[in-house]
Amino acid sequence: MCNQFHLPDLKQIQAYLKSDLNLPLVEPDFSIQATDIFPNQTAPVLLYQDNKLQLSNKKWGYPNPIDPKKSLFNARIERFYEAKTSMWDKSFAQQRCLIITDHFFEYAHTTYTAKNGRKYHDRYAFHTDAPITLIAGIYDHDRFSMVTTTPNKDMAPIHNRMPLVILPNELRRWLFQNFTSLINRESVDLHVEKMLQ
Repeated sequence: MCNQFHLPDLKQIQAYLKSDLNLPLVEPDFSIQATDIFPNQTAPVLLYQDNKLQLSNKKWGYPNPIDPKKSLFNARIERFYEAKTSMWDKSFAQQRCLIITDHFFEYAHTTYTAKNGRKYHDRYAFHTDAPITLIAGIYDHDRFSMVTTTPNKDMAPIHNRMPLVILPNELRRWLFQNFTSLINRESVDLHVEKMLQ
């Protein structure tokens, strides 16, 4: 379950989206500093709203209907295809966005015990070849959630889920079109770096 990503600064974001991808991004009316983002923190997401492709600040995590003290910050894409309705359905159908990062982090499931008795998990950083990695997201009002799918060959040895990474040529499909073909991420290559403890 991904619970951390690194947000690039506004200059990096604009250089990639406007210059590299030639997208008609509206100039945001807020500043963006490079920083690590965790659940329940605010980050800009890319969405199409009011006939504009824009960055909009939203809080990471939907309110948990069972426990208000917790938030739901990952949404399984498979939920949209199940017959049973879910709290995510409207967002998957009409309110999709993109999370902007230069890398995201995941902990491995294997638990180790250090000499001092402290338990820990190996931590890894992931990114694509592009200067910015785009991750599928959904939103509702002032909240967003990261969309996850089954892991590809790069993620499977480490974790049983992965963020739904969106390649530049898939951006419009995720935001506006039928996204069924994006569920399988086997063709997406991720660079994996083990972080020092």
